[in-house]
Amino acid sequence: MPRKAKRASGSLISAHLSGIRRALLEGEKRLAFLAFLDSSLRAKHGIYALYDTKGRLYYTGKASDLPKRLDQHLKDRHGERWNRMTLFQVAKTTNVAHLEGLVIAAARPPGNKQKPKIGQDLRRSLRRYLRRDADVQIDDAVYPERASPADVLARRITTRKLHAVSQARLAQVLGISQPRVSQLFRTNAIRRYIREAGKRDPVLLLLQKAKR
Repeated sequence: MPRKAKRASGSLISAHLSGIRRALLEGEKRLAFLAFLDSSLRAKHGIYALYDTKGRLYYTGKASDLPKRLDQHLKDRHGERWNRMTLFQVAKTTNVAHLEGLVIAAARPPGNKQKPKIGQDLRRSLRRYLRRDADVQIDDAVYPERASPADVLARRITTRKLHAVSQARLAQVLGISQPRVSQLFRTNAIRRYIREAGKRDPVLLLLQKAKR
């Protein structure tokens, strides 16, 4: 029995048409092209991308009627800036504004001037987090007698993991001699030394590479 084709009904993007020349909207094949879109796109709801003559993404947008929106771009301010297009048909329940914003934020097409809708900008939160993390490491070095606050990343450095890497490599990362590393292991002080010397991050990188 012939195998049935898989249905894409549950997909976010149900169909696409990539790298089509603008000439199909303007030339003698215009009516045939529009008829194809009308018969092939079960829904005309989606997003589209316009490319310049060098194949670079120039503009992306959303539309409730893809053929009509592309027709408008033949004569608007973008009219002379593109010559290829890609269409993505998406489900009507999809928030196309969010999809459009994601593409704009990731690719930064020169033709898009509006601010994309991509939710909260977390850069300030990241800045505060990195500052707090740096303060914890500085305090460990300057005030070793104080009780160290919870350092989630430092907890990933365990004695077992440290034993899994060569002492020579660990000594190189810590900037001390191999006999000194051996001494720190014998006195069970290696993790404390890493913390107080501010070497947490390079040691974490060393351990990550050792896992590969």
